[in-house]
Amino acid sequence: MLKTVRLLAVLASAALLASCAGGNPFPPVTIDFSQLAPDLPHDVSMPLDEKIGQLFVVPARGVYMSEDSKDFQTLRHHVVDNRVGGVILFRSNVYEAAVLVGKLQEAAKVPLLVSADLEAGLGMRFDDVTYGPWAMAIAATGDPALAEKRAFATAREARAIGIAQVFAPVADVNVNPDNPVINVRSFGEDPDQVSRYVVATVKGLQDGGVLATPKHFPGHGDTAVDSHLSLPILPVTRARLESVELVPFRSAVKAGAGSVMVAHLSVPALDDTPAPPLPNAKGEAGANGVPELETKGTMPTTLSGPTVTGLLRKELGFTGLVVTDAMTMGGITSHFTAGEAAVRAILAGSDQVLMSADTDAAIAAVREAVRSGRITEARLDESVKRILDCKKKLKLDENRIPFVARLAKIVDTLPIQALEAEIARRSLTLVREQPGALPLQKAAKLLSFVVADEASLNGPTGPLAAELKARVPSVKTVRLDPRSTPEETKAAVDAARDADVVLVSLFVRTRSGQGKISVPEAGRNALAQVLALGKPVVTVSFGSPYLLRDFPDLPTYLCAWGGQDVAQTAAVQALFGEAAIGGKLPITIPGLAKRGDGIAKAASAEPPSNTKTR
Repeated sequence: MLKTVRLLAVLASAALLASCAGGNPFPPVTIDFSQLAPDLPHDVSMPLDEKIGQLFVVPARGVYMSEDSKDFQTLRHHVVDNRVGGVILFRSNVYEAAVLVGKLQEAAKVPLLVSADLEAGLGMRFDDVTYGPWAMAIAATGDPALAEKRAFATAREARAIGIAQVFAPVADVNVNPDNPVINVRSFGEDPDQVSRYVVATVKGLQDGGVLATPKHFPGHGDTAVDSHLSLPILPVTRARLESVELVPFRSAVKAGAGSVMVAHLSVPALDDTPAPPLPNAKGEAGANGVPELETKGTMPTTLSGPTVTGLLRKELGFTGLVVTDAMTMGGITSHFTAGEAAVRAILAGSDQVLMSADTDAAIAAVREAVRSGRITEARLDESVKRILDCKKKLKLDENRIPFVARLAKIVDTLPIQALEAEIARRSLTLVREQPGALPLQKAAKLLSFVVADEASLNGPTGPLAAELKARVPSVKTVRLDPRSTPEETKAAVDAARDADVVLVSLFVRTRSGQGKISVPEAGRNALAQVLALGKPVVTVSFGSPYLLRDFPDLPTYLCAWGGQDVAQTAAVQALFGEAAIGGKLPITIPGLAKRGDGIAKAASAEPPSNTKTR
C-alpha cells in the first residue's frame, strides 16, 4: 500500500511538469532590460499623471465585492483616476480574484501588472487551494529541483488567475535565530545553499510565465526587529554583506530575475544618512501611535540611492524592476510621510512604490516633486520605460483578462497537491530521538497536547486531529494558547499524568507584524511540568525550528517547518512509521544542533485503511 502511494506521488509530480508543458498560454519570461522594446518612444509619450500612476501598486483582496461597494470604488478610483500601474492581491479566493482582476484590467487604460506574495505557493494568499510548506522545508529536503517544480506550478496557477509578478523567492540568509519575520521563509543560513534554491525558484517562476522577485534586498536575515513594526538596524561591515547577505541576490541577478524587492533596513555600511523618527500621536518617536524602537536608524535601504542605484543597479548590474517593500510598514511610516517616502523611493531608483500608506497623497507629492524639479521627468521616464517594457514582454496586452473558464484545469490540480505533499513528507527532520520513542504505537494511551501562539489556529480540529483519531481512536486532545487560564494549564498537565505518551505539537510561527516568536505562557508552564513527569514526550514543531532553544530537554524533536495541512498529515504518517524521515537541518539551532543534522528513519508500518494518503 505504502509503495503504491509513493509511486503515485512520483508519477503525479512528473505529470505536473508534463501537463504544464503542454498548451502553455504563457511563454517563458526571458527579459533583457538592456534593450528596451523598440516601439517605446524615448520620451514615453503619456501625460505626466499617467506616468506617475504607473509607478504605484495598490492592495486588493480577491473576494466578492459589488461594484457599488466602497472597496471596489476605491480600487476603481486608483485604476481609472490615478492610473496606477499595478495591484497586489492579499487574502483571496481563486474565482473571485480572477473576476476582480478581469474587471480592473477592463477599466485600466494600460494593462495592470498584478502581483502577489506566493513564497509558499498559491495557498499563501488563496484560501481555497492547497497551502504548501515554507521555503526552509524545501531546503530541508536537499533537493533544489523541488523548488523549481513548485515555482513553475505556482507561476502557471498565478497567470491563470491574472497574476504576472510573484514576490518570491525570499533570498534572505537567516543567520539570526531570533529573527521574528524571516525564519522559515528563508531557505537557510548558508549563503551558497540559499543561492541554489533562489536560482531554482527564479527559473521555475519565470519559465512558468511570471516575474520572479527575490527579496528583501540587501538582506533581512540577520535582524531581530520586524520591519513591519520598526526600522531594523543591520550593523555589519561591507565585507560581511558581500560574504553573506548579497550572495543570493548576486546569484538571482545573474539568473535573470526580472524584479527585486528592497527591504526597509538601516544599513550604515551602505548609507549612514540619519533618518530620525517622526513623532507619534503621543509625542514619542514613531508614527501611527506605535513607538519606534530603533531611534538611531539611518536611511532605510528602500529610500537610499547608494543602496538601490549604487549597489543594486550599478555594482550588481541589475536592470529589471525595483519594487519597494510595502510602504505601509513601520520601518517607513515611523520616519517619513507617505508623500515624502514615495518621492525618496523614486529618487533612490525604485520603479514600483508598493502599497503607499496614502496613495492619493503620495501621487500628489510625486507630481509636485516633478513640477518643482526635485524629480526630473527623465528619472520618471526611466521607470515608466522599464514598467511598460516589462508588461509588453509579459504579453499583458494580449493576456490581461484571466482564463476563468480554465481555472479548474490549472489551479490546485492533483499533481500540484501531490507535489506539496511530497515536499512536506521529504522535509520532515528528526533533530533528536529518545531511544524507542518512534514510531508511536497505536495501542498506547496517547495525549495530543497542542500549544498554539494564536487563538484562531485550527490545529486540534484540522488534519492533525483527524489523522491521530484514525490511528488511535481513544486519543485525547488538549490545547493551550494565549487565552488559556491557569485552570486549563492544570487540566493539561493532569491529562498528561494519565497518558502513556504525550505528543506535543508546537504551532508557533513567524507572522508579519507580530514582532516576536514565542510560546504562550500557559503552554510554556504546562510543558515544563509535563517534562518533569518523566513520561515519553514526542514534540513536533509546526513552525519555527528554533523553539528547541526554549525547551532544550525535549527528548524527541521533529521539525515540520509549518502548520499547513499537508505538513500535519505528513508528520502524523512519519510519527507512526508509515513514511520515512530524511530531512536535514538547513540552519543551526545554537548549542543544540548543527546545520546538516537529521536522523534518518525508514518507514516501518502501513497507514490505516481509513486515512486518505496521497
